[in-house]
Amino acid sequence: MKKTILVMLIGVLFCAGAVFAQGIPYVGDWEVFSDVNDGGDSTITMATSQRDGMTAYRFTGNVTTKYQYGFVGWMISPNPATLEALRTARGISFKVLGDGKRYTVKYRISNVRDHAHHEFHFDTVAGQVQTVEVQMRMFQQPAWGNSVGSLNAARMRNVQDISFQTHEGWRPGSYDITVWDVRILQ
Repeated sequence: MKKTILVMLIGVLFCAGAVFAQGIPYVGDWEVFSDVNDGGDSTITMATSQRDGMTAYRFTGNVTTKYQYGFVGWMISPNPATLEALRTARGISFKVLGDGKRYTVKYRISNVRDHAHHEFHFDTVAGQVQTVEVQMRMFQQPAWGNSVGSLNAARMRNVQDISFQTHEGWRPGSYDITVWDVRILQ
């Protein structure tokens, strides 16, 4: 009897450890943005589907250079529990089905007032699912902005959300990317 209970306890702890190792699901509202408010005419469309038993978000459209720095992107406004987890994250992960182009994920904090948010660039492989894991130390501010310093514990308390954006290295052009299973790594 004791051996059975011990085996069951080990199984429960193993399963709990496996779930914890995968991270905390990022829960929030997804919304899109573009350069239209800056005088541009880039387009973005968001559609949902199911992948791996969860909602996946597909973004398609076209980035132009009517606005010199043409861009589109999407953000995930976190619910209160997710926002709290973001304040102590050691990183984030997500799955992506890309088009072979480069994209940027941004960790947005209120200390940054010039849009030079901490960011990490990732390349996609056309037609292949990839899991991207970004440790907090990998997020860097772009050189064109006013630096507020690295993402340390004090700055992370001011997190607003994470967002994704097309990368300037390939504009203008069309894009097609699907993102799902966004997680906070503790």
